[in-house]
Formats: sequence, C-alpha cells, structure tokens
Amino acid sequence: MLFGFDAATLGIIFVAVIIGGIFKGIVGLGLPIVSIAILLNFLPPTTVLAIVVVPIVVTNFWQAVRAGFDLAIVRRFWLMILTFLLFFISTTYFVVGFDPHVMFGILGTCVTIFAASNLVRPRAHPLSPQTERWAGPLAGALGGLLGGVSAVWGPPMIMYFVLIQLPRDILIRSIGLIWLVGSVPLVLGYWSNGILNTQTLPLSIYACLPGLIGLWVGARVRDHINQETFRKVMLVVLFLIGLNLIRRAVF
Repeated sequence: MLFGFDAATLGIIFVAVIIGGIFKGIVGLGLPIVSIAILLNFLPPTTVLAIVVVPIVVTNFWQAVRAGFDLAIVRRFWLMILTFLLFFISTTYFVVGFDPHVMFGILGTCVTIFAASNLVRPRAHPLSPQTERWAGPLAGALGGLLGGVSAVWGPPMIMYFVLIQLPRDILIRSIGLIWLVGSVPLVLGYWSNGILNTQTLPLSIYACLPGLIGLWVGARVRDHINQETFRKVMLVVLFLIGLNLIRRAVF
C-alpha cells in the first residue's frame, strides 16, 4: 500500500494521467478531462479531482515555460483572463455542494456541435474585432464556471481561440499562460474546501510524474505536425471532450 492505495490502483492512476498528459502535449489541453474520464470509473469524484490538481499546476508551468511568455497575450486577452479568474475563484469555493450536471449537458452539447461543424466546414474568416470584445469575456466566464466545478476550464476558451484562428504556436503560448494563471486559484480553492488535503496531496504529487512524461511525449508529436493537422486534432479532441461532458451530465 502506498498513499493509501494498492499497486493496481496506483497503476491505473499512472496510466490515466500519462494519457491525459499526451493529449495536453499535442493540443495544449486535455490532461484533466481525459484523466478524470478514466479515473471516475475507479475512484470517488472528490478523490479524482484531488489527484489531478498538482499535475495541472506542474504541467501548465512546464508548458508556459517551454512556449515562452508573451506580454502581447496579456494585452490582447486581459479581459477574458479577468472574467475567467472571477468566475473560477467564486465557483471553486462552492464546488462541494454544487450539482454540475446541467452545465455539463449544455456545454457538452455546444462543444460537440461546434467541433463537428468546424471539422466539416471550417470558418473562412476569423471573428471581427467587435465580436472579439464580448466573445472573449464570455468564453472566460464559461471557462471559469466549468473549471470551478470540474477542474476542466479549457473548452470554452479553446472554442474562442479556434474562432479567432490563432496560429498554432501563439495558441499554445496563450494556453500555457492562461492555464497557469488558473492553476493557482484551483489549488487554493480545493485546499480550502477540503478536496485537496494532507491525505490526497502526496497522491497528487505522485501523479505529476506520469503527467510530465505524457506531456513530453505529446509535445514531441506536436513538433512534427503542421497547422492544419493541428487544427483537426484539436477539434477532434474538443469533440471527444464534448461527448464526455454530455456523458457526465447523464451519469
């Protein structure tokens, strides 16, 4: 027994987080949603959320450092970042008693339709600057709400990045920075509400190893794919995330 779990359970955690890390390395997101989708079949929801918290912080930090800090990202997306943080922090503190099924169902349906439609018929032009002014903060608010109840805040903001047609490298850099910013209140909120505690913290630290291994493997794969392939892979991942959100809304 280690961290209160047998070897088989620790092996399942290792595999689940490494798969999530690979997805994150390829498209910039996916570690929590993929890992959580696997682990919920074996462990209680609050334990699963605790497991992925520290890997989220560590892999986001690694991704942000590797992609490089760009002040232009802050200038362009500051309002989206602000609304994301406000909704994320306020939601995180109430996650224990909150029933997220309705949100999962609505957002999952939107994400699935969005990904499928963009795979079949990509947008010819990005959003106009006027639309960006309200669409960015809206994406941040939705991401904050979803992140607070599930530790998965990426889909709404990724949809927005797809709509404004960010180039691959800038998109990865933006995700690295914004996701890192979101990691801090996630840890503080989950520690405050008891999801992360002295019993679950060592297990979450253990999960960092497979997370980093998967992230490294995924990043190596991403370095060898072009912009269009990257866009399609990201939309496929979004489509799968949408289906999983719908599943979580139902059972």
